[in-house]
Amino acid sequence: MQKKKIYISGQISGLTRPEYVANFLEAARLLNAQGYDVVNPLFNGVDRSQPWHEHMKADIKLLLDCEAIYMLPNWEVSNGATLEREIAKALGLTIVYERQPKHRDIKHAIYTAMSVPFKVIAADSRERWHVFARMIYAHHCKKRGVTTQEIAEETRHDTSTIHYYLRRYESEYKYTREFRAAAEKVATLLSKKLTTPSDVSL
Repeated sequence: MQKKKIYISGQISGLTRPEYVANFLEAARLLNAQGYDVVNPLFNGVDRSQPWHEHMKADIKLLLDCEAIYMLPNWEVSNGATLEREIAKALGLTIVYERQPKHRDIKHAIYTAMSVPFKVIAADSRERWHVFARMIYAHHCKKRGVTTQEIAEETRHDTSTIHYYLRRYESEYKYTREFRAAAEKVATLLSKKLTTPSDVSL
């Protein structure tokens, strides 16, 4: 029986070469042990120092020849991996997660209400609207009993920043009209148990 061909997708930009190579090689080892025919884009002959769009074109060609895509845990903060997942979803490929994304309903509600994807929440953007989205995300996670440390790790910010966001939430809600409108819309979507599609661009 022919092995199912699976493509590995995850964060490269923002990590050192040893870090991302180790992530991809460990995934390849696990998938090979499970009987997959593994396609590792790090070894497609493309120089990673070339412009991003050049190696993405080469990577996508590899993806198009696969039946499945394997998402490393850090895919949500990667533009390339997010794009690859969207392509895989559009083509009906099987999407396998190394670790299921957390709090997808909160992420989807914020994306629906504010047009801010999670990769922006987890980035260093200081843009006011993005900070508002990060603050709302932290607030709803905390309401679910998620620890400040866990929120910090998920959003890639330090715990002192998350503490600040949690303290500021009530004040922003009370005095900032646009924040209150966004927060209310997110809360309404969550209270209606907004259905998150099995694969939605977050």
